[in-house]
Amino acid sequence: MFSALILSEVEISLCAFLPDTAAYLAAMALVLVQYPCMLWARKRAQPYRIASPTLAHDYFSFAKTVIQSKQLLAATAIGIGCLSIVIGLLRGYPNGEAIAFVTTTRMAYGVLTVIVSGTLIVLVLMRKQHVMTVGAFVVMELLACLALIAYAAFPDMLDIGAVFTTTLNALMVAFTWYVIIAFMSYGWRDPYYYAIAAWLVWLGCRAVSRVALMEAYPISTNDMLMNAVMGGFLVLSTQVVFVQFLAIALRSSDEQEHAGARQSSTGVLAKLMALDENESMSELRQASMQHNAEEMGKQFLLSEREVEVLALYALGHTQKRVAEELFITQGTAHAHIKRIYAKTGLHSRQEIIDYLEQYAS
Repeated sequence: MFSALILSEVEISLCAFLPDTAAYLAAMALVLVQYPCMLWARKRAQPYRIASPTLAHDYFSFAKTVIQSKQLLAATAIGIGCLSIVIGLLRGYPNGEAIAFVTTTRMAYGVLTVIVSGTLIVLVLMRKQHVMTVGAFVVMELLACLALIAYAAFPDMLDIGAVFTTTLNALMVAFTWYVIIAFMSYGWRDPYYYAIAAWLVWLGCRAVSRVALMEAYPISTNDMLMNAVMGGFLVLSTQVVFVQFLAIALRSSDEQEHAGARQSSTGVLAKLMALDENESMSELRQASMQHNAEEMGKQFLLSEREVEVLALYALGHTQKRVAEELFITQGTAHAHIKRIYAKTGLHSRQEIIDYLEQYAS
């Protein structure tokens, strides 16, 4: 997601600095290139089935259990909504109108976005923990603070503050897509459900705060007051996010299991986000995959344990989650998966899924 953001910044900068006619033609060509890319992508593994490079082999390197991962997703969604309110206020400072860039600040925004995105990518690949939880929010909130300072320091050059604001906005785009893919891994609804819901939360909250700013500014044209209000919302959003993360981190495993079971059956938020267990669909899908895995096990002489691992692995579970479900170590799960590949002659999870759908049904 952040690699795509970096590429998009290069493309946007190209269009921004070209003459109008050339920029329109370049933009049109880039739009058309999307279609062959979409067709190519549909033949490859789904994003949420790609193994994560993080230390914990999950999306956030934070959770110890599947239930914790779901709680983290819910907390992250709330955090995105709160921070989006701040972004809406910052993008329209002080009266809700758009702030125009000059050439220098336009280049500064693009360079800053590429640097921050590249840094996040490197940190994740170095297996630094908490990069996509606490770290991502710290970076985005720091950019919001820098925007507030720049607006106050350069009231006649608002585009300087807009450099940090627009960088924050761009990072939120990539982070929201990242969270959407994480939701696909833990939830049971169609991927479009999560995509639409995430964009409604992030863009909806941003739009509401932007419109509220436009309506409120004529009542009070005090820029200092507006800066203080934005700072207050920033502090509030920060507290909401980190209080939730802290609460999740402090709970014991037993409390997590008990609280998670209660939440999955009664939690309105979990149901709204489709992170609850949809028992009828989930059980049907698991039963179907278990049957297919057993048929495949007969064909390739897999052991009973290998069939169990195969069924969970084909459902899209990570090796870590397979180990948790079967109460074995992650190394044992990895060894079973290697033997499955060796016995079947298949080379990827997608090939296993395709084989199960075509030959084992």
